[in-house]
Amino acid sequence: LPHAIKLAPLVDIDNTLVGRPGSTLTLPKYQYIGDAQGPIGEGVAMEKVALNAGTEDVKVQKAGKAIEITDEAILCGYGDPVNEIGRQLLIAMANKIEADLFAEMATGSLVHNYEEEKINKDVIADAIVKFGEDIDEPMYLFINAEEYAAIRKDDAFVHVANGEAVISGQVGMIYGCNVVVANRVEAGKAFIMKQGALALVMKRNVMVEADRNILAGTNVFACNEHYAVQLRYDDRVVRIEK
Repeated sequence: LPHAIKLAPLVDIDNTLVGRPGSTLTLPKYQYIGDAQGPIGEGVAMEKVALNAGTEDVKVQKAGKAIEITDEAILCGYGDPVNEIGRQLLIAMANKIEADLFAEMATGSLVHNYEEEKINKDVIADAIVKFGEDIDEPMYLFINAEEYAAIRKDDAFVHVANGEAVISGQVGMIYGCNVVVANRVEAGKAFIMKQGALALVMKRNVMVEADRNILAGTNVFACNEHYAVQLRYDDRVVRIEK
């Protein structure tokens, strides 16, 4: 399942809670302890600071999908209907989790409001500044195809070479941001995200089951997953919107 989620390469996938009871997870949100002190004189004790870790209660949710197929469809259908069911169930589960990850991305506290008619290179350059000096890490710009059509024509845009893409949908780079086209991003909005900002906590591995209705001669295939998503670091996502 994680391999089918397009955002997976940028998300911290946590399997440590698999099998543990509880419908609500209390997850940490650490705060920076501050820069090191100095200069420190000989024999002078350093000041002690506490590691402040805020917490966030995240509700575990269940997602699932089921499909029913008749014996006639299996026996007479062209191709391999059963394998096609498995493929589509996987895509359905991955798409649901990815949609939740994008929704969590939209809760970030760093926002850049632009006044231009459309998102362009100047809007992107101004949005990056929201990270302050912390712009030496890889950044990923998620945009709608409508914005991509305009940005790709700009001289500042560099097309990605074959084999260099980190995640599906990555098409190039602008001002140090890897550009990713995503249909889940609304036109007129965009996100700049650093790796590890989002977390996917798996509560249980995917459960896949099959059952048969002998009276109707049908076969039911169902899968479900228990998981939680979290924006672990608010300062690693910038929302771009009007």
